[in-house]
Amino acid sequence: MPPSPWLSRLRHDLVKRVLWPARDLLDSGVPPTAVEAVALRAGLHDLIAPDGSPATARDLWRRFRAEAPAGVPAAVLDAFEQALAAAAAAVESRPPAEAAQVVLQLEPAFQELARHVDAA
Repeated sequence: MPPSPWLSRLRHDLVKRVLWPARDLLDSGVPPTAVEAVALRAGLHDLIAPDGSPATARDLWRRFRAEAPAGVPAAVLDAFEQALAAAAAAVESRPPAEAAQVVLQLEPAFQELARHVDAA
C-alpha cells in the first residue's frame, strides 16, 4: 500500500528538512562550524508553509496535526510533537553536535507515527 498523502507531505515538508542538516553535521566527521549550526537551526525555524508563508517546524506541525488521519492515537501525535519540541529546544541551548543528536530523535518518532498512520 502506498504511503498516505498526509504522511508523504509531512515527510517532505517537515521531517526531512529538520533531519538532513543534523545528519550532514554528524556525518561530516569534523567539528561543527558556525555554518553547520546555522543550517541546523534553519531546519527548524526557516521553513515555508504550503501557502508560501514563512514557518517554523512547530508551525507546520500544528497544521499537519490538525489534518492528521482519523484513527491515529493522540498519544502518538503527542510523542512526535514532543520530539519536535525537544529538537527545537536543543538547537537553541546545546552545542551543535549535541543538538544534532537530539534532532535525530525525530526520526524514530516519525517512524512510529508512520506505523500508526499506515494501520489507521
